[in-house]
Formats: sequence, structure tokens, C-alpha cells
Amino acid sequence: MRIALSTDHSLYDLILGCKQDMPVAQKLLYERFFGFGLSICLRYAKNNDEAMEILNDGFVRVFRSIPGFIAPAGQEALSRLFMSWFKKIMINTGINYFKALNKASAIHVAETLDHMDGYGKHNDSDQLAYEDLVKLIQKLSPAYRNTFCLYVIDGYRHEEIAGMMGISIGASKSNLLKARKNLRKMLEITNAEKV
Repeated sequence: MRIALSTDHSLYDLILGCKQDMPVAQKLLYERFFGFGLSICLRYAKNNDEAMEILNDGFVRVFRSIPGFIAPAGQEALSRLFMSWFKKIMINTGINYFKALNKASAIHVAETLDHMDGYGKHNDSDQLAYEDLVKLIQKLSPAYRNTFCLYVIDGYRHEEIAGMMGISIGASKSNLLKARKNLRKMLEITNAEKV
């Protein structure tokens, strides 16, 4: 029996509709999580076009996997669990995208500078705009971007990164060190150009 979507389109209703392959539910879920998904995918792409491709591939995976998603009771718990599940699918899609191209990739920064030696403290005039930071990270090699974002942004350990990317733990640590070094150089150049 097909459900009728309520007028408020609760997350529970959208998930249930997607489980029943209802195009309207899929469209509404896509629209609701587009921005969140794109912000994740931008971490794992070198430009907006790639991010959109990863996002759309990720949504295909979401719709294929949603029948196995078990919705907990309570809207708040549902929202937290769904967003965590959704984020993991988008991250894995981004990594798999580059593995298919025989690359490893990742990008994005929000609180990244706080984790980089020598860049923990900034005043407002020193901080780059979010978009500028993303552009700097997009200049890193795919392996450095992936490792940097997985470790610094998404909180994975080197053991997990090694397994996800098919590299050794030592390579993961080396990639992170080199990514930080390259970002420091790019930040120094950017800051020097602003003076």
C-alpha cells in the first residue's frame, strides 16, 4: 500500500515514500538534502562539476540503499541518524569516484586551520573566506586532499583512511603531512599577495 505524502513532508514520510520508489518523495528528499550533500561532495572534488557528479551518484546510492535504512522512533533521532547515514554514503561515493579514475581525492575546510601547526590562531583579517579555503584545498593532489579531509574534517583515523583508500597507514600519515605542508605554502603565498 502506497502512502500519501503529508503536507508538511516530514523526513519520516519522505523516507517511507523513497522506500516505496515514489518519485515525488525522491525529488523532495533530494531538494531537502541537496545543500548538505553538496557541501560534503565539494570536499572530495576538484571543482563544482565533479562535486555535482559525486552528489548525483551519491543520491542514486541513497535511493538504492534506503530500503535497508531502519528509521528510529522520534523525529530528532531520525534526523541525526539519517544525516549521519547520508553523510557516510556521500563520503564513500566521493572516495569511490576517484578510485574509479585511479585517483584518491578529497577537499574541504572549515576548522582546518585550527588543526594545522602554526595556524591555530588567526585574527579576522588573516582568515580566508570559506570559498577561498576550498579553492586552496582543491589545488592539492587527489591523494593529499582525500587524506587531509578524511582526517582533519571528517575525523577518521589513519587506519580507517588506509582501508578506505587502499593505502598503507604510513602512506596515510605521509599524505597528511605533505598536505599540511603544501597548504601552509599556499596560505603563505595567499597572505603575502594580500599585503
